[in-house]
Amino acid sequence: MSETSAPKPRRQGLRLALALGVLVGGAIWIIAGMESPKKDDAAWFGKNLEPLRAAYSFELTDQNGEPFRLEDQRGSLVLLNFGFTCCPNICPASLANLAAARRALPEEARDRVRVVFVSVDERDDISDLKKYMPMFDEKFTGLTGTPEAIGNTARAYGAFYRKDPKGPQGKEDYLIDHSTSTYLIDPKGKLRLVYKMDQLANAEALAADMVRVLGLPQRKD
Repeated sequence: MSETSAPKPRRQGLRLALALGVLVGGAIWIIAGMESPKKDDAAWFGKNLEPLRAAYSFELTDQNGEPFRLEDQRGSLVLLNFGFTCCPNICPASLANLAAARRALPEEARDRVRVVFVSVDERDDISDLKKYMPMFDEKFTGLTGTPEAIGNTARAYGAFYRKDPKGPQGKEDYLIDHSTSTYLIDPKGKLRLVYKMDQLANAEALAADMVRVLGLPQRKD
């Protein structure tokens, strides 16, 4: 299932008064060729994906206009999320929770974690992302690209998005349905864990997974 999100007023000053309830459901994350998780799945906070497989190696453009290649992130843990900058609820909540989880990490782990947000909205450009990402964390990376490149990347991870056919159909004031999963890619480039949106609110549990994936000692309370 997907969450329904609505855009904020665009640069033209359009305002769209919305009275939409959030559709609660599981995020779509089915990935072609992936087998069932092992029985030790409960040992992880996120959904453990076994056997491990290489994450789709995409290339998009970051908020500074520079190419971003997943294969260049080897050695770092990547948390991958899909959304759009005008989302008034789902995306801000997810990114705020990911920022809290990153802050919960020990210092030696924090610099090895990359939070990457791929905009699925053709209205978003690098200037929009450059303003948006620091609202959550200065280290977060926002990505855009051609519709084809974004579509290929989303499909490879099982992410879903579309213009809501029941909402406004204007050029600037449409709604977007999108899935809400966050994908953890380990330092070797393997897709390791998947999180539902509601799990992101548990910063300590998410941080514990990241520390474990990075091979660092678990924090003792």
